Amino acid sequence: MPKAEIGQAVHLLDLMLEFFADDGHWTRGFYDDGDGGPCLVGALLHLSRKHRLPAAPVIALLQDAMPRPGLPLVHFNDIRCGSVAELRSVVLKARRLAHDDAARGEAAAALKIWLLAQIEERRAATATTDISGTVPVVAFERFAA
Repeated sequence: MPKAEIGQAVHLLDLMLEFFADDGHWTRGFYDDGDGGPCLVGALLHLSRKHRLPAAPVIALLQDAMPRPGLPLVHFNDIRCGSVAELRSVVLKARRLAHDDAARGEAAAALKIWLLAQIEERRAATATTDISGTVPVVAFERFAA
Protein backbone atom coordinates (compact mmCIF):
# COMPACT_ATOMS: atom_id res chain seq x y z
CA MET A 1 0.00 0.00 0.00
CA PRO A 2 1.49 3.41 -0.94
CA LYS A 3 2.43 5.76 1.89
CA ALA A 4 -0.28 8.32 1.02
CA GLU A 5 -2.92 5.57 0.98
CA ILE A 6 -1.74 4.32 4.37
CA GLY A 7 -2.05 7.84 5.77
CA GLN A 8 -5.62 8.13 4.49
CA ALA A 9 -6.49 4.70 5.86
CA VAL A 10 -5.12 5.57 9.30
CA HIS A 11 -7.05 8.85 9.23
CA LEU A 12 -10.29 7.01 8.41
CA LEU A 13 -9.62 4.44 11.14
CA ASP A 14 -9.04 7.28 13.62
CA LEU A 15 -12.37 8.81 12.59
CA MET A 16 -14.02 5.43 13.20
CA LEU A 17 -12.47 5.22 16.67
CA GLU A 18 -13.83 8.68 17.48
CA PHE A 19 -17.22 7.77 16.06
CA PHE A 20 -17.48 4.61 18.17
CA ALA A 21 -16.23 6.34 21.32
CA ASP A 22 -19.59 5.75 23.00
CA ASP A 23 -21.88 2.72 22.87
CA GLY A 24 -24.83 4.69 21.51
CA HIS A 25 -23.34 4.92 18.02
CA TRP A 26 -23.27 1.22 17.23
CA THR A 27 -25.96 -1.09 15.89
CA ARG A 28 -26.31 -4.66 14.70
CA GLY A 29 -28.38 -6.12 11.90
CA PHE A 30 -28.65 -2.87 9.93
CA TYR A 31 -26.21 -0.52 8.22
CA ASP A 32 -27.93 2.28 10.15
CA ASP A 33 -30.60 2.05 12.85
CA GLY A 34 -32.20 5.32 11.70
CA ASP A 35 -31.18 7.06 14.91
CA GLY A 36 -27.52 7.75 14.06
CA GLY A 37 -26.23 4.34 15.03
CA PRO A 38 -24.58 2.51 12.12
CA CYS A 39 -22.86 -0.84 12.11
CA LEU A 40 -19.13 -1.21 11.43
CA VAL A 41 -19.56 -1.20 7.64
CA GLY A 42 -22.20 1.54 7.74
CA ALA A 43 -19.89 3.81 9.77
CA LEU A 44 -16.98 3.06 7.47
CA LEU A 45 -19.01 3.96 4.36
CA HIS A 46 -20.55 7.06 5.98
CA LEU A 47 -17.21 8.45 7.21
CA SER A 48 -15.50 7.57 3.94
CA ARG A 49 -18.07 9.59 1.96
CA LYS A 50 -18.21 12.45 4.45
CA HIS A 51 -14.43 12.95 4.55
CA ARG A 52 -13.75 11.85 0.94
CA LEU A 53 -11.39 9.09 1.97
CA PRO A 54 -11.08 5.74 0.16
CA ALA A 55 -12.85 2.88 1.92
CA ALA A 56 -11.21 -0.08 0.14
CA PRO A 57 -7.84 0.04 1.97
CA VAL A 58 -9.63 0.26 5.33
CA ILE A 59 -11.88 -2.66 4.43
CA ALA A 60 -8.76 -4.72 3.63
CA LEU A 61 -7.09 -3.71 6.91
CA LEU A 62 -10.24 -4.51 8.91
CA GLN A 63 -10.48 -7.91 7.17
CA ASP A 64 -6.88 -8.62 8.20
CA ALA A 65 -7.68 -7.53 11.77
CA MET A 66 -10.59 -9.94 12.20
CA PRO A 67 -10.26 -12.37 15.12
CA ARG A 68 -10.70 -15.28 12.69
CA PRO A 69 -9.24 -15.17 9.16
CA GLY A 70 -11.85 -14.74 6.45
CA LEU A 71 -14.58 -13.58 8.84
CA PRO A 72 -16.76 -11.11 6.89
CA LEU A 73 -17.08 -7.64 8.45
CA VAL A 74 -20.90 -7.82 8.49
CA HIS A 75 -20.85 -11.23 10.20
CA PHE A 76 -18.35 -9.95 12.76
CA ASN A 77 -20.51 -6.89 13.49
CA ASP A 78 -23.86 -8.68 13.66
CA ILE A 79 -22.97 -12.01 15.28
CA ARG A 80 -19.41 -12.32 16.56
CA CYS A 81 -18.80 -8.87 18.11
CA GLY A 82 -20.03 -8.61 21.68
CA SER A 83 -19.48 -4.92 22.44
CA VAL A 84 -18.27 -1.59 21.14
CA ALA A 85 -15.04 -2.23 23.04
CA GLU A 86 -14.43 -5.37 20.96
CA LEU A 87 -15.31 -3.47 17.78
CA ARG A 88 -12.85 -0.71 18.74
CA SER A 89 -10.15 -3.30 19.43
CA VAL A 90 -10.49 -4.58 15.84
CA VAL A 91 -10.25 -1.01 14.51
CA LEU A 92 -7.13 -0.46 16.66
CA LYS A 93 -5.60 -3.69 15.34
CA ALA A 94 -6.31 -2.56 11.76
CA ARG A 95 -4.56 0.72 12.58
CA ARG A 96 -1.49 -1.18 13.88
CA LEU A 97 -1.49 -3.29 10.71
CA ALA A 98 -1.47 -0.10 8.62
CA HIS A 99 1.58 1.17 10.51
CA ASP A 100 3.27 -2.23 10.11
CA ASP A 101 2.56 -2.07 6.37
CA ALA A 102 4.13 1.39 6.23
CA ALA A 103 7.23 0.17 8.08
CA ARG A 104 7.56 -2.82 5.72
CA GLY A 105 7.28 -0.47 2.75
CA GLU A 106 10.00 1.81 4.12
CA ALA A 107 12.27 -1.17 4.81
CA ALA A 108 11.70 -2.52 1.30
CA ALA A 109 12.51 0.89 -0.22
CA ALA A 110 15.72 1.13 1.82
CA LEU A 111 16.71 -2.40 0.78
CA LYS A 112 16.07 -1.57 -2.88
CA ILE A 113 18.28 1.53 -2.65
CA TRP A 114 21.05 -0.49 -1.01
CA LEU A 115 20.85 -3.28 -3.61
CA LEU A 116 20.94 -0.81 -6.51
CA ALA A 117 23.97 0.85 -4.94
CA GLN A 118 25.70 -2.55 -4.64
CA ILE A 119 24.97 -3.34 -8.30
CA GLU A 120 26.30 0.03 -9.42
CA GLU A 121 29.40 -0.41 -7.27
CA ARG A 122 30.14 -3.80 -8.85
CA ARG A 123 29.57 -2.46 -12.36
CA ALA A 124 31.98 0.38 -11.68
CA ALA A 125 34.55 -2.04 -10.23
CA THR A 126 34.42 -4.39 -13.26
CA ALA A 127 34.54 -1.51 -15.74
CA THR A 128 37.83 -0.23 -14.29
CA THR A 129 39.49 -3.65 -13.99
CA ASP A 130 42.52 -4.19 -16.27
CA ILE A 131 41.43 -6.98 -18.63
CA SER A 132 44.84 -7.42 -20.32
CA GLY A 133 45.82 -10.29 -18.06
CA THR A 134 42.55 -12.22 -18.29
CA VAL A 135 43.11 -14.03 -21.63
CA PRO A 136 46.25 -16.16 -22.08
CA VAL A 137 48.66 -14.87 -24.70
CA VAL A 138 48.89 -18.41 -26.14
CA ALA A 139 45.33 -18.15 -27.43
CA PHE A 140 46.21 -15.08 -29.51
CA GLU A 141 49.38 -16.71 -30.86
CA ARG A 142 47.35 -19.59 -32.37
CA PHE A 143 45.16 -17.18 -34.30
CA ALA A 144 48.12 -15.10 -35.48
CA ALA A 145 50.00 -18.08 -36.97
